[in-house]
Amino acid sequence: MEEGLLKKNGMAILKGELIAFGINMLALTILSVIMTYSTISDNAIPTLVVALNTVAILIGSSIATIKLQKRGIVNGLIIGVLYIVIYLLISLIFSGNINFSSKTILIMVLGLISGGIGGIIGVNLNKKN
Repeated sequence: MEEGLLKKNGMAILKGELIAFGINMLALTILSVIMTYSTISDNAIPTLVVALNTVAILIGSSIATIKLQKRGIVNGLIIGVLYIVIYLLISLIFSGNINFSSKTILIMVLGLISGGIGGIIGVNLNKKN
C-alpha cells in the first residue's frame, strides 16, 4: 500500500473515531438530561445506549469515508472495530471487568454492521453521477 494512501486512510479512521465518540458523548449527555426530567423508564437505558452507539458509528464512518474513493466498507469496519475495542477498554477501566452480556454482544455486532454500512455510504456520497 502506498504511503500517501495509508496516511489518508489512517486520518479518515481517526476522524471517524473522533466523530463517533463525539456524537455518542453528546447524545448520552442529552439522554441523561432527558431522563432526569422525564418519566422514561430505567429499563429503556440499555436499548437507548445500544441505539446511540450504533448511530454514532454509522455517522462517524460515513463522514470519515466521504473523501475516500474506495475501500469504504473496510475502513468503516475498522472504525467499527476500533470503536468497540475502545468502548470495551473504557468499560474495563471504569467497572473493572468486561461483561459479555447480550447487550455487549449486540453492540459489537451492530457496531461492525453500522461501521461497514457507514463506510459504504460515505464512499458513495463522494461519487460523481
